[in-house]
Amino acid sequence: MGDLVIFENDMNKLHLGTLSKTSMNIFMTLCMKVKNKADERVVMTFSEIKEKSGYGAQKHVQATFVKDMNNMINQLLAVNCTITEEKTSGKKRTYRFDLFPTFIIDEDNETLEVAVNKDFMWLFNEFHKYTSLDLEEFVNFKSKYTKNMFRLIRQWKSTGKFVVGEGGQESSFEEFRKKIGVKDSYSNKEMMRSCIAPAVNEINLSGCSIKNLTYDTQYANKRGKPLSHIIFTWDAVGRESKKEIDDITASSIYYTIKEELKGRSNINEDDIVSIAKEAKKNNISDVQVKQRIKYALGRDNVNNMVGYIISLMKKYSNPVEVRNTFNNFEQRKYDFTELEKLLVDNYVEPEEEPKKEKLVKLSDMIDVDPDKASGSNGAVEENRIKDNAISEVLNTLKKDNNRR
Repeated sequence: MGDLVIFENDMNKLHLGTLSKTSMNIFMTLCMKVKNKADERVVMTFSEIKEKSGYGAQKHVQATFVKDMNNMINQLLAVNCTITEEKTSGKKRTYRFDLFPTFIIDEDNETLEVAVNKDFMWLFNEFHKYTSLDLEEFVNFKSKYTKNMFRLIRQWKSTGKFVVGEGGQESSFEEFRKKIGVKDSYSNKEMMRSCIAPAVNEINLSGCSIKNLTYDTQYANKRGKPLSHIIFTWDAVGRESKKEIDDITASSIYYTIKEELKGRSNINEDDIVSIAKEAKKNNISDVQVKQRIKYALGRDNVNNMVGYIISLMKKYSNPVEVRNTFNNFEQRKYDFTELEKLLVDNYVEPEEEPKKEKLVKLSDMIDVDPDKASGSNGAVEENRIKDNAISEVLNTLKKDNNRR
């Protein structure tokens, strides 16, 4: 689980495919930092950038890190930042700009200061339609093709479908290639083999928020049968409004959930938001949220942990009918849901499991006179004596039971 990056969908129109994978990680870290900032300048320490962008694990010396930041700056300044709007008159309005016009790398103080283009602060602050993604998921992808594919797909996460080709969300193959960074020398066939197929495979193997991603290709019915469409599909993900996300991610419940589920690679930012949304909806306190999560994590054989935690948030908001029914006799009625609720609300993490007492055989408790179990058949005689003694004990117990 990482920090949430949110930006206006128009950002996906930029040709960010020219950035290397390291530059993409640093760039998205900057996007996360400037989100909802009123100031036009932000300052980040080297250590913060390294941690958030996944760079720290590489343990490079500072000179190498500064070099990589300069590479990112050079690549970003070279990006063709162009946004075109269609007017009602049928004509176009085109904007060309530098997203971050000023960078200051201070090696003494180990900080990076970034100025955001004031005319385009709305890309990070004033959302009409937006893309959100988990920064940790993003930086963990190894390929720049995967990073860019993931970014584009996240824009359409709630539809479960993204089509490249005429009539699709991305009508131009040329634009699509530039956005994900396909080499000019690659044919569309090579793009599918070397870029798209590996990216889809990496997304599926990562366990990220986009599940069961598949793609299909269609070809035009003309000479050479050129590629006409790529159709990507996945399990649609619920979409919250920007205001909902802001309210949720600013709440103490969100941070409580994030802390309790920290380090669980199979739970992502969307999952945290969904759990927090359900908890807030049902007026569940921070303490109760903790108890429910601890209870859920302590259960065995839970296949869908996020779904189970959400069900615990939902389950106790309203009274539940008694469900215990047996046949053929009058029984005491227990509200098992209420019993489970009591367990959840009062759940305490178990202490170290107590040591189990050693089981002792009844035969080991019977002493045998050594003189009676001596000689060559001593062991056989000892077992016979013990068997007789056990039989006498069992017969006595049976007689006592019959008297009752």
